[in-house]
Amino acid sequence: MKYLVYILGFGLMLWALFEQTKEQPNIYIQIVAVVVFFLLMMQLMNKIPSNSKRDINSNDDENVD
Repeated sequence: MKYLVYILGFGLMLWALFEQTKEQPNIYIQIVAVVVFFLLMMQLMNKIPSNSKRDINSNDDENVD
């Protein structure tokens, strides 16, 4: 299911890029594509652990002396 969402998002991005080549591009398609892009990137970034959390934990271990 999640692959389908990524494929549909990628297809929407391509459609928005194709829409820019027209003489009168549809602004609503481009706005929706940007919003979907940011939502998909937010989901992707939530899966990646933060470096600042690792740095805080490693600094706490060093200061335990």
